[in-house]
Amino acid sequence: MSQCEHKWVYSRSDSYWSFCGRNSREYYHADYYFCEKCLDEKVVVKRHSCYDSELWKLPHWAKIITNQI
Repeated sequence: MSQCEHKWVYSRSDSYWSFCGRNSREYYHADYYFCEKCLDEKVVVKRHSCYDSELWKLPHWAKIITNQI
C-alpha cells in the first residue's frame, strides 16, 4: 500500500447556528477538502457557544453565519 502525498483542494463549506438552551447559541462551521491524488476527504470543524448577551465576543467566522436550524 503506497503512501499518498496529499494535495488538498477546497470542496465546500457548511455553517449554521442554533439555540442550545434558553439563552445560548451554538455556531458550527465546517470546511471540506479532498485530495486530488487519492480522493480522501478531510473536514475542518469549528464550534463556538455563547450566551445571547455575549454575541459581541463571537469570533469573526461565527459573526457571518446567517443560517439557523
